Amino acid sequence: MIARPRTSLARSLLAAQLLWANAAVAVGGTHMVDDSGSLPYDAPLKLTWRSPAPRHGVPDNSLIGSTLLRVRLNVSPWLQHNGRIYLVLPVQPPGDLLATWTTQGHLLPGSLRPGGRTLVYSGRLTTPFIEDQLQLSLAVDAARLQQATRLNFHFEIDED
Repeated sequence: MIARPRTSLARSLLAAQLLWANAAVAVGGTHMVDDSGSLPYDAPLKLTWRSPAPRHGVPDNSLIGSTLLRVRLNVSPWLQHNGRIYLVLPVQPPGDLLATWTTQGHLLPGSLRPGGRTLVYSGRLTTPFIEDQLQLSLAVDAARLQQATRLNFHFEIDED
């Protein structure tokens, strides 16, 4: 008879620990960052041929282009926390492309292919917004480009 209450107490404590562990996981994890304040400075990206003529008989179907973006990330939900922010490019048409960017220093420069994510910030979030300018360059194989396409980048944060 005494063992039964202890077992119930042990089960209750285990259940409480599991709930606590699940709550801790819910606080951390990966979350989308509100980047609705981000805007292009330039007109829409226009692609041009990388090479107007083939070299050594090998055609170059690469199209390239660049644009300047103003990035404004609302990180207020994670204020005074440590986190890692990533630029994400989900898999989408036109398939294989390469995005590279340079920054003004608040975010990290990098490169990205569809289906990947690249670290652009790591550290303590001490202001509600992170703002920077990205010089974004794209290279894509013209053979895979069927029509004008909108690329859907977004930012994610992994909270420590």
